[in-house]
Amino acid sequence: MDTGTSLFSGSLSLHQFLATAGVPGTGTTAVKAGNFSEAISVVTMSDDTFKNTKLNIAITGNSGSGKSSFINAIRSLNDDDRGAATTGVTETTMDPTPYPHPIHRKVIVWDLPGVGTMKYPAKTYLTDVNVYRYDFFIIVAAGRFTEADTKLAKEINSMEKKFYFVRSKVDVDLSSERKKRDFKEEKTLQAIRSDCMEQLQEAGIISPQVFLVSRWDFDKYDFPQLQETLANELDIHKKHLLLCALPSTSEKILKEKQKALQEQIWKQALKSCAVAAVPLPFLSVKCDVNILVENMRQYCKSFGLDDDALESLAKLFGMSVHGLKSVIKSPLVKDITREEALKRLREATGEGRMTAKYFISVVPLIGTGIAAKRSYNVTYEVLHRFLEEVAEDAQQVLKKRRWRFLPSHM
Repeated sequence: MDTGTSLFSGSLSLHQFLATAGVPGTGTTAVKAGNFSEAISVVTMSDDTFKNTKLNIAITGNSGSGKSSFINAIRSLNDDDRGAATTGVTETTMDPTPYPHPIHRKVIVWDLPGVGTMKYPAKTYLTDVNVYRYDFFIIVAAGRFTEADTKLAKEINSMEKKFYFVRSKVDVDLSSERKKRDFKEEKTLQAIRSDCMEQLQEAGIISPQVFLVSRWDFDKYDFPQLQETLANELDIHKKHLLLCALPSTSEKILKEKQKALQEQIWKQALKSCAVAAVPLPFLSVKCDVNILVENMRQYCKSFGLDDDALESLAKLFGMSVHGLKSVIKSPLVKDITREEALKRLREATGEGRMTAKYFISVVPLIGTGIAAKRSYNVTYEVLHRFLEEVAEDAQQVLKKRRWRFLPSHM
């Protein structure tokens, strides 16, 4: 199969795209040689790795630190939503408790009991909570970090695990400081950050990473930087999981989500390509539709464009669901049906071309090659366009949410 002109002028040909998309060498070689079965095996192995990958995040902190609220916020839940971690001023976590993400179930946030209880003494804490289960630790404190926190961090580091300090409830600090005449928000935040850094350095923590957050303003302060830091220090599969699951709280995280999903489109297009190479009329269209439905739904879920996510968001910010939906142009998860996918295929190829594509596949050698190449281009283009649509809608939802809190609209 040659690298002739693409079906879409804006699309790369199959070979050109694979050569520039970071595809494993064995996959590229197999496609260039016409060995679709080998190429698909590469894609299948990659997909299997994604499907079998889990991300376990450990959150620890003393009672009243805002630990449980942080766990809920990072999972895009309100404190009173179904499946939310129990919040309270007293210790409510007696044992390590898993809280799977409500949509991305392979992302599991663990609520760990505080250090130094009778059941979990400091000396054996990490062993008791099964330290090697977790990919990284987040140590949460509402005020100054304790000696137990710093000792825990040192032990985590000695076991070659990543850890991050989160200083929660900074909105409470800011509210108190606003009463002063010379109040400046950034100055206050820097003072809190510097105090935490100095304290941790004095305790022997080298280059501590401290992030200031507020459960009620999750798109402000240091949470966007925390998201970026966590993602950048994970391997590619776990980074993808995390990016898809993180709350859509900033333009930057939305772009990172889009990038992560975009990088996976070639695999789906190659599946379509390989199926189209089989000389069975209409088998390809059925498979294409299945591929589109599955991935389009995933995109919507990753950007929070489903009824449950929008209802939770509206509740958190005191907005109407209708108001949020009013800026969304693409279909939501529940509206992505086989009919919707088929409609987009027809729009991408034209009714006549789509019919011709599947009949030409029965022509020996040349016909199957043409059909395979067209399938690759069409699937890639439809998914690419839809991803751009939902990413833009997510940006509009974010703007709508922020617009709600501008002074002239309060």
